[in-house]
Amino acid sequence: MKRPLSILVLLLTGLTVWSQAPGTTPVEVSLQTQMLHGRKYYVHIVKTGQTVYSIAKAYKVESYDAVTHTDIHFLHDGDTVWLPCRGQFSGAAQQIDPPQPEQKTAVPTVATTSAKRPTPATGEKSTRPATPPTVRKTGKTLKVALMMPLHLDQVDEISTSKFDIEQRGKKSYRQFEFIEFYEGILMALDRLAEEGLSVELNVVDVSDNTAAKVEETFVSHNVAQSDVLIALLLRDAFDRAAALAREAGIYIVNPMATRSEICDENPYMVKIQPSTEGLVKLMLKNMKAERPDGHLYIIHSSAKAEQALLNEVKRQLDEQGEIQYTLFNWSQNAKLATTLKNSPNCNVLCIYDQGKDPNRVMAGNLLNRLSAIKSNSPTLYTINDWTRDYSDMDFNQLQLLNYHTFATAWNMGNEVHVAFLKEFRDRYGSEPTSPLAATGYDLTIYLLRGLNRFGANFWSAPVVSTEGMTQPLRLVRKAAGLENERATLYRMDNLKLVPASLK
Repeated sequence: MKRPLSILVLLLTGLTVWSQAPGTTPVEVSLQTQMLHGRKYYVHIVKTGQTVYSIAKAYKVESYDAVTHTDIHFLHDGDTVWLPCRGQFSGAAQQIDPPQPEQKTAVPTVATTSAKRPTPATGEKSTRPATPPTVRKTGKTLKVALMMPLHLDQVDEISTSKFDIEQRGKKSYRQFEFIEFYEGILMALDRLAEEGLSVELNVVDVSDNTAAKVEETFVSHNVAQSDVLIALLLRDAFDRAAALAREAGIYIVNPMATRSEICDENPYMVKIQPSTEGLVKLMLKNMKAERPDGHLYIIHSSAKAEQALLNEVKRQLDEQGEIQYTLFNWSQNAKLATTLKNSPNCNVLCIYDQGKDPNRVMAGNLLNRLSAIKSNSPTLYTINDWTRDYSDMDFNQLQLLNYHTFATAWNMGNEVHVAFLKEFRDRYGSEPTSPLAATGYDLTIYLLRGLNRFGANFWSAPVVSTEGMTQPLRLVRKAAGLENERATLYRMDNLKLVPASLK
């Protein structure tokens, strides 16, 4: 028998400070603290059977934020693990509280009203902006639809003692991440309300994340009457939502997709993740600034999944002609260390992609081979953030290699980041566990602020103040749709990711 929705609310309140995985020892939170790398950390003494993942869960932090001096796969009784204290927002004099239970909120659904929509452009692939929807007068209520799976049917699966050990702690309950995305949107709406904006939010639960469910709820929840649709959906479900949005003449926002092709033929598409072109351009700029004469080695495997990125990297390198590069197939990995030792001033860009498990194995082997180069170590670059993708990554090796990547990282020296984290913690009882909270906040601020000021003309020239955003956006029309071209490159410093300087 299914438990009622109130069980989900109860679970979301986090009424325990214990975390346990099958076969592990329960973790009791310690209140002992110590300064490490300029930040205050809880000091946890390991008991036999505890893992970094179970310890981090008990302290309500990500496992990759934990600091250890041993291999995290082989913790022993008496080892020490440092967990970052939350609430470090006002300097050293601030009182640091122990980890508090997460406070989650139920998700309401707000009905919308109808309005006439134009017929979208059709036919061949367009390179011009679409005819925007009818311009709304400044100050009129904006209507926003949010489609995402709340996974309410999976409430029975949630347990504070059930984690996926075989996946090295990578299993997470999507309810929490998606609700944090929604919570970020709510924070943005409150900020916009202070600026005088009136917004009606229509939250639509696409429970099974399928194209059929999208089509059903698109009609039953009057999604077509929105000014903008935010769709946090899997590929097939999102593609159907995008087709329906185009037919209805409303703009649809994809917060997570990295594939640029979604903008190719849909003039109503808004892609929030930065373009591959923009990421590569920024990374090559950093390489040129930090090592003007450095040779670049591109680690690949000739897999189909790599081709788009590899082609873009080669295109930009060949166009600028300033960085000398060599393609290195990972099948010859035994020769890598010897090759790089003969090229002492070099960078390594890894784009290897043969699927999740092969990628994880390759990443570990690559770090070992690069770390074996003791003098004048190469600088390692990746597009995807390995500190997030691989929770068991050796941060000491990454730091030795001056690791650079793209990530949604919190910079405690950034006043906007600090303010967001403090407000989120004050409001919901804990800091966000994923970047989705900030993504929801930023896209809502940017899009609705622009629509309120410029009406539908905003879609033709999407330029607006980015004040208060954690990761400012810059939308540029690519082919038919709009794509974000602003990103931040990070480097490893003191076992944390900090913004990399661009000279």
